Amino acid sequence: MKNIIVSIIILAAVITGCKKEVNSPETENKSKQNLEKLILDFSLKLSNTQKDGSIFTPDSSIWYVEALLNYSFCEAGKLCHGIVVDTLETTINDDGANGYTIEQLQVIYDSLYQLITNHQPEGKIVFAVDLYTYADGNTTIFATRTAFASLSEPLYKSIADTSGYWFWGADKGMCGHDYGLYVGMDASDVLQNRLSNTVSDIWSNLESFGAYPWHYYDPDFPFDQAYLDSTRLFKATGPTNIVLDYCLSPELMNYYLSEDGIGYIINDLMPSNKEFAYCDIWAGALDYSTSLHHGTFTYGIPVK
Repeated sequence: MKNIIVSIIILAAVITGCKKEVNSPETENKSKQNLEKLILDFSLKLSNTQKDGSIFTPDSSIWYVEALLNYSFCEAGKLCHGIVVDTLETTINDDGANGYTIEQLQVIYDSLYQLITNHQPEGKIVFAVDLYTYADGNTTIFATRTAFASLSEPLYKSIADTSGYWFWGADKGMCGHDYGLYVGMDASDVLQNRLSNTVSDIWSNLESFGAYPWHYYDPDFPFDQAYLDSTRLFKATGPTNIVLDYCLSPELMNYYLSEDGIGYIINDLMPSNKEFAYCDIWAGALDYSTSLHHGTFTYGIPVK
């Protein structure tokens, strides 16, 4: 849930910093079978008590550790709903200028594996693990955006499929005619879960891209509504008592869910030869007169 009433989110780097372009030369034009072999060979290297002295480039390190985490945790073909995303980090005292040894990657993998295990919500599976790095002085932070999801029955109809009026954020639930229902959720949760994949997979080469409303104006925005901006992600500017309690109608929700709304952003950001995995939609505010949604959109290559 996104229990955010007012938060300063003007630092776009916080979200766009998750973007990475890790296309290991070893993985280009490989079949899914070959991808699986690469992952399993790397797993054997980690488990071998006699390390072979391998050095991995920073890009290859990210690819292999991320791919093995997904291979170890994720379950293919499971019908899911209720995706939640958690960011987990581990630090290594090396700037990676000369790459990383297999011993270092074992430490990184083991640490992240344990963190994900410890933070896995009860009743949820690991849907996907997106790994990225950033520098902190002479150290490197290996960070994962881990998406967890609940398993669904084939005929499951999630709360996220409910049509009606939703508060934009702050976990206030439904509004208008539906006031008081589903407190603890808000429009950002509904959008995220309706747009994300409903079937889990085992992923490789995941990468995430951030987007804010002002990145995506819609010249054909179909609404002329006071205080509402013509953006494909929700943004409203106006009196505090209006924008912090903004109520999204079913028509607005359907627009943001459509190919003209957030669907347009998903397709625009999609890298070539990759598939959309899931999105993370957040509710936040620039100040007391501006409320908005911002999102991170994650893509990858299914291994099998």
